[in-house]
Amino acid sequence: MEIELEKSRNELLHRTNVLAKIRAPKTPARKELLKKVAAMLGAEEKLIVIDKIVQNFGEKISTAYLKIYDNVDDLKRIELAYKIKRTGGLEEPKKEEKPKDKPEPVAEEKPAEEPKEKVEEKPKETPKEEPKEAPKEEEKKE
Repeated sequence: MEIELEKSRNELLHRTNVLAKIRAPKTPARKELLKKVAAMLGAEEKLIVIDKIVQNFGEKISTAYLKIYDNVDDLKRIELAYKIKRTGGLEEPKKEEKPKDKPEPVAEEKPAEEPKEKVEEKPKETPKEEPKEAPKEEEKKE
């Protein structure tokens, strides 16, 4: 995978915008691209956000738009949360929970008892039409 980078500085947002052109047979994975760009630019992986990776149909060149922030506070303040999560940044190592020796008994929930004095609703009386019987044919006597 060959990567060409074009950088531009955005002082207002305290970040560096990077446009990367990637020559590869398939669209690179975000984590793979993140590691390569961080190594090339000497930046921390947690400060880089991959905005998008686009590859035109049939071409072996992908274009990626990345943002490299100066510090974590600016990153959290400016960038959308789903983009940070999608890139894999700011993940803190998860604390391993100690397994419990005895599992807690799960209390079965019983449905709430209905009140004994239940008010029965009477259906509204609607006028009923009596079914009309079809006229009976008289039996012929022979």
